[in-house]
Amino acid sequence: MESKLINLTSLSQQALKLGEKLCHNADTLVKECKNDIENIEIIYPKLRFIWGELGVQVQSVQKLKKIAAKQNGILQEFYANKEQELSIIIDKLDNTLESLRHKHVDSAIRENAVAIERAMARENNSNILGDLEKGIEFDLKNKKDLEEKPYLYDYIEEQGVQDLKTKTQEEVSAIQQYHATSSKILEQINTQQKQLDEMLLNNNISLEKDFSHQKFIALEQVASSMAETLVSLARNYDQVSAALKACQLYADANLNLDISVLEKDTSLLPTIVQELEEGLQHIESLSEEVRIINHIYHASYDEASKLFSELDNFGSSFENFSNTIKELEVDFEKSSVIVDRFLDELLNLNMWYEEFSRAYDYMIIEIDRRYKVKEQHEKLIEDYSNKLEGLYLEESKQRDLFLQNYGRYLPADLCPPIQEFPIRYEIITQDETKLPVLSYKTLLEAQENLLKYKSS
Repeated sequence: MESKLINLTSLSQQALKLGEKLCHNADTLVKECKNDIENIEIIYPKLRFIWGELGVQVQSVQKLKKIAAKQNGILQEFYANKEQELSIIIDKLDNTLESLRHKHVDSAIRENAVAIERAMARENNSNILGDLEKGIEFDLKNKKDLEEKPYLYDYIEEQGVQDLKTKTQEEVSAIQQYHATSSKILEQINTQQKQLDEMLLNNNISLEKDFSHQKFIALEQVASSMAETLVSLARNYDQVSAALKACQLYADANLNLDISVLEKDTSLLPTIVQELEEGLQHIESLSEEVRIINHIYHASYDEASKLFSELDNFGSSFENFSNTIKELEVDFEKSSVIVDRFLDELLNLNMWYEEFSRAYDYMIIEIDRRYKVKEQHEKLIEDYSNKLEGLYLEESKQRDLFLQNYGRYLPADLCPPIQEFPIRYEIITQDETKLPVLSYKTLLEAQENLLKYKSS
């Protein structure tokens, strides 16, 4: 019996020592885990705050990007529309001017205009130049004007047209430059946002404060269970040790001890030790999870701090971008008004020169109409002049007949006017027309052009 008790005591002592070691390790892990949890509780609010601020900063960047993208779209659309509109208007204007380059001015009209100018200038300068000098000057001027203005195009202000086209193209190009600047800003903001998104993605952790507490509660429950198991091991050891001592003290008394219960309990020791080992493994697992969380939170805080510093550095760029966007908006508003005004001027200029070309053809028709009216007037004048002359001759005969029959009987001082001749009436033209005499070819071309205008 004593040998059995010695064996049981040895097994119980080994189990107790192993249990104490396992529980000691578990206790150490619990303390370490508690420290990790305390660290988590300290860093958690900081981490939550800094990531919240990062979220606000990222939203600001996204908002700025949205504004920049909208502005960029407006500039792109405006530039594309105005560039197309300018191209269309310039094409129309160039076509109109090209038609004026090939539209002859009738030589009679040019000669007539120069002659009138020459006469007026001679009248105005009669006290300045001598007759010979005037004749030479205006003969040269007449020849020069005839050579320099053979087409309608020669009557337009070419430099003014070119200046307006150049100014309009410059203003449209300014819009293009605004768009290029806006695109560059948008690209830089996109680059910044991508960097932020990547950093946020790489540091995307779940901030769960209660998670560690839950783990610690579970860990304490396992540790408490292990402690209770260790107590049962100690109790078993005390029991078998007491039995062994009693057996050894009363070896000669032939004690009849029932150790079946002790044997049964001792047989369960491997299972109990295994439970302790499993408990320790569970505590190790829970503790490791908490440790990892603590490490992740600290690492995340470090990364967030770096990212926050990056955003601080980006702050100056952010402000510059915002200011540039505002400046672009102001400049665009001014330039867009100027562009629209210049485009309207070009369009009106084209319409003016189109009407100038039409007006020339209508002037040709008007000159022809006036000459026809002049011919009608001259015919009427001839008819009235013949009638007046006939009336004059008839009256002369009547007066001669009266004087032949009665004149010799009337004293001269009785009624002197009775000797008067009849009044002779004449139709006098006050002003001669200064209109040129057009060629048949010019008139025919004008008539053909009018038909085109009416059909278009």
